[in-house]
Amino acid sequence: MRRGCSGSRSDRPQRLRSARPALPARHCGTDGPSFRIGMTLLAEGVLRTYWDHAIPVNLAHIAKAMQVTVALSDLGSACARVELPPQRKPRIVIDRTQLLERQRYGVAHALGHLALHHLRPGGTHTIEVSESYHCNVHLRIDSEANDFALRLLMPEQALRESLHDLQLGQLERLALLFQVAPILVKQRMADLDLDWPRTLAQQLRPETTWD
Repeated sequence: MRRGCSGSRSDRPQRLRSARPALPARHCGTDGPSFRIGMTLLAEGVLRTYWDHAIPVNLAHIAKAMQVTVALSDLGSACARVELPPQRKPRIVIDRTQLLERQRYGVAHALGHLALHHLRPGGTHTIEVSESYHCNVHLRIDSEANDFALRLLMPEQALRESLHDLQLGQLERLALLFQVAPILVKQRMADLDLDWPRTLAQQLRPETTWD
């Protein structure tokens, strides 16, 4: 991938090409290798269909292509809300006061609920995310949507290529490239069992873990 010089980033989105499987049928279950494989195929199927091969991933483009409306509102402590009105387009509402990275996560998480058919017509679901980006992992649909969101925000090949770029030797630069919170980069790396480059590994605090 082509990027700007160290210390600055090009305003133009980065592009890459990769081979991705087709969108599979709905997958159920959240445990074991079959869940991981199924979730990866589902998220990459959405990327294959709607992604323009640019990073950061253009979530607005994907939502529009999926005929999902995205709106801003005041949601209090909630990060986002996903709605499935009867006989109308699905709708994602994000809190206007959230940081861009949290808004992007909220949209990706909400798209996961829609892609995974978690809502019935007329249903709504509020997405509550802690300051450290912990969602309610004990609720199956939130655990699945979180997994989907990370795959959508950080496509595997894009992340792998970024790690081999010496100009992205800092965790914050990786987070900036994908427009996500640094802690989400850590979780995605752990999910992929990727080794950290030395410069990145030195930044990781052993007390920072994900449940």
